[in-house]
Amino acid sequence: MDEAKAEGPERANSLGTGIWIALGVIILVWGAYWIWIAPRVTENRFDPLNTLFSGLAFWGVIYAILLQKSELALQRRELELTRGEVRGQKEQLEAQNLTLKQQRFENTFFSLLNLFIGIVSSMEVTTIHDGQPTTFKDRECFIALYDELMKQYTCDQQATRIGETIDSKSLCINAYHHFADYRQMAVGHYFRTLYNIVKFVDRSPVEDKQTYINILRAQLSSSELNLLFYNCLSEYGSRKFKPYVEQFGLLENMMLSNLIRQDHKSLYKESAFKNPL
Repeated sequence: MDEAKAEGPERANSLGTGIWIALGVIILVWGAYWIWIAPRVTENRFDPLNTLFSGLAFWGVIYAILLQKSELALQRRELELTRGEVRGQKEQLEAQNLTLKQQRFENTFFSLLNLFIGIVSSMEVTTIHDGQPTTFKDRECFIALYDELMKQYTCDQQATRIGETIDSKSLCINAYHHFADYRQMAVGHYFRTLYNIVKFVDRSPVEDKQTYINILRAQLSSSELNLLFYNCLSEYGSRKFKPYVEQFGLLENMMLSNLIRQDHKSLYKESAFKNPL
């Protein structure tokens, strides 16, 4: 816009100068005619003055067309600059909107992460060992809980009737259901919160979703990952949570040697154990 404004006065001054020069030429020609030519012109001879002024009139028309063309070019230039300025403002506004969306997402994400950490910190589980109650707190709860799940799996496996064949996946599902009968109160809130954080990241407009999933995954201990593995095989997580586990590689840091059976790994897609990045 500043360039167009600067060009305007220059063009106006140039055209104004041309007009004054043309007017001066006309006056000089008119004076010269009446001084030197008019006395010699007779009625029957060709009048050069009419021809001269016709030529000047034609020149004036051409000059007016050029003037109009110059003004139109200036207007087009101003319009282009205006469009460029509007486009720049639009791009700047879009960038600001993206920044605000990113900030809102991160504020919500880290608030949810703090809530999740608070849930873990407030957990308390009491188990009976050798007839004596033992209380676990914080992340230690998952060590005790996973130990109970492994014992439940062994009991269910031993309870299988002779000659009855049950595949590994069914044994895992049955064991977790029996475990959940008396421990869902302790772990249900934990897994629902974890699932909703992952879902929130997946449905957000941010591009680097995996980065935030990695931050969340870094909060999970080995025992938590072990329990998550079997939770997502059961009806509590197989339909909604397990696809996210496989999509984002949530089990990457899991020690596979801690599985109840090593062949259980095949119950997940390989992507569950690999970071997509």
